[in-house]
Amino acid sequence: MGIDAAIVDYSAGLLLRYFRNGALIEGEMPRLDQRRDVEILKGHWALSAPVRDLVNHILTHPHEAQALLTYRQRIDDAMARGRIDARRTWLYRQQSGLPSALVTHEAVRSFNTGPNLLLAWVLREAASYTARLFSWQGRTSPYLTAIEQAQTEMRALQKIDSLREPLRAVSLGKRPNAGAIRDAARSRRSLYRLAVDAYRLMQGLERGEVAAMERVARSSLLAPLEDWRRFELAVGLSLGEALARATGAPLNLHLLGADSAGPIVTAGRFAVYWQQITRYHHPPPLEPSEVTVRESLRAYNINVGTERPDLIVVDRDQDAVAAVVEVKYIAGDTASVRFREAVDQVVRYGRSYAAPSATGSLLARSLVVLSRHAPARINPAGDAPFSVDFEALRQPHGLDAWAAALMIHP
Repeated sequence: MGIDAAIVDYSAGLLLRYFRNGALIEGEMPRLDQRRDVEILKGHWALSAPVRDLVNHILTHPHEAQALLTYRQRIDDAMARGRIDARRTWLYRQQSGLPSALVTHEAVRSFNTGPNLLLAWVLREAASYTARLFSWQGRTSPYLTAIEQAQTEMRALQKIDSLREPLRAVSLGKRPNAGAIRDAARSRRSLYRLAVDAYRLMQGLERGEVAAMERVARSSLLAPLEDWRRFELAVGLSLGEALARATGAPLNLHLLGADSAGPIVTAGRFAVYWQQITRYHHPPPLEPSEVTVRESLRAYNINVGTERPDLIVVDRDQDAVAAVVEVKYIAGDTASVRFREAVDQVVRYGRSYAAPSATGSLLARSLVVLSRHAPARINPAGDAPFSVDFEALRQPHGLDAWAAALMIHP
């Protein structure tokens, strides 16, 4: 198995341990907020593979929706456009005084039928949750591209003639009946079987089924992220689990639907921020070389951007940054090159998150995580960040030594 697949498996496992409804994780406390987290998962259901497969199938086969024969009641004068309803005809003639009136049931073809109503309900629900998921994101969210693409596809679906009638007819407050689901599942048309698959996936999420949560985790929580973002997410979740073990407090996941400026996980007094500068950032005095760089760029009317640490751990009791975490996904460079780069960044970031007299202790609590081949520390003297790689991260207690160091944060 390649490292990318291993990271996906590891991240999916972390998410499942969190989302498994009411389960005890290795003897620890439950950590699922059912109402909040299931709604968030349903938001990501709209981006999951079953829903996307359904949408793409409709867009590539816009005429596959099947109109079925149904009947509508008509009242005409001396003309029968369908099967005559003798009882209703007699009653209508008695009430209206029209001796030649006929009440008939006219056969018409309609898309407003059971399987199409199930299909329309799934599409309406997906559009609703896609919009909700978009409202939860910040401007720098890694999910924005996938959400915007999904919204574009949803708008294209609304222009398909065969779907207009059922889309108008369905109500999100009233779910499809068992007959509609059964007929769609038995249909020979892929369109309806895909709709049933997406519908049953949502039902599985609502029931807390592990298989359903895994499908959503893999296809909509992890798949839209680049390889290096998946690794950063895996590290962030691992930090939260290690801190939960160290503090004995439950892990709370805020990644999926919280304020983009807030933490992605919290555990006890600690909060982990992903790709956020946070309010704890204070620009340090510039060194001479940094002043020269800024002046050179100013000649071209180019501003110097503010760099962001990959992950920041905040001690909320102390109202201060407890650790800076730099994550490096190694693609082309060697581990040594990336490790030197990460240490340089941790040292530089430390100047923005600690007073000059406290940068050494912050560095000693900080962490560098490589995707592979992290160097082992030889000299225990002096202030230096912890170092682990993905293989160590996957061990049951791979971050416990780092988490213990944060527990003695003054």
